[in-house]
Amino acid sequence: MPYLVIVKGNQISLEASFLKELGNNLFKKYLLDSVDYSINTYNKLFVKTKFYDGFVLYRKYSRKDVFRILNWESNPVAQNVGGYIVSSDRSNSPLFVTLKKKEHISSSIKYDDRFINNAEFEMISKGSRYFSSPEIKLWMSDKNAVRIPLFIQKSNDEGIEFYYMGDVTPIVSGFVETTMQNDSKKKTSVVKVLFSMNQPVEDSIYNYFVD
Repeated sequence: MPYLVIVKGNQISLEASFLKELGNNLFKKYLLDSVDYSINTYNKLFVKTKFYDGFVLYRKYSRKDVFRILNWESNPVAQNVGGYIVSSDRSNSPLFVTLKKKEHISSSIKYDDRFINNAEFEMISKGSRYFSSPEIKLWMSDKNAVRIPLFIQKSNDEGIEFYYMGDVTPIVSGFVETTMQNDSKKKTSVVKVLFSMNQPVEDSIYNYFVD
């Protein structure tokens, strides 16, 4: 049963096999129970003043959650995501940051991403990146067109989920080409980017991350 509903123009109808399953009282009972639980859980967590286009500020989300809410057609392979990725239509570019990296990880991904203060966040690009790299050009030239939501976890101990910190905007003067050393002791080009937080981070969670 690949779909629950079928959309044709302005009409929405139930998919035939799903409609048939609804005739099973036990299936229908469990389905309604699951729906009620989801609605009640959402209502408890939802805070209107902290809701920004699908995400609730400072709530935790997995990468899979993020791509689903951003309406990606499929969940990208984790290895392709790294610390960030750009959607195929260039409408959004979610950032995923782990502040405290494990000591044994590769030097090539041990980026020194950090809060400058509660209104600015600095992030280092993937290796072998320049001002001419596609995602860097996108952030630099279309900063008002592409949505950049920031997700942070303090360390890998927090598992697969990240706190949604709000959307960020690249600061025009905050792009710097620099280098960092890889495992082979060779330097690779990276771009340091300074982002402005669209909503300054609240003191309680800001102190949690920087302490």
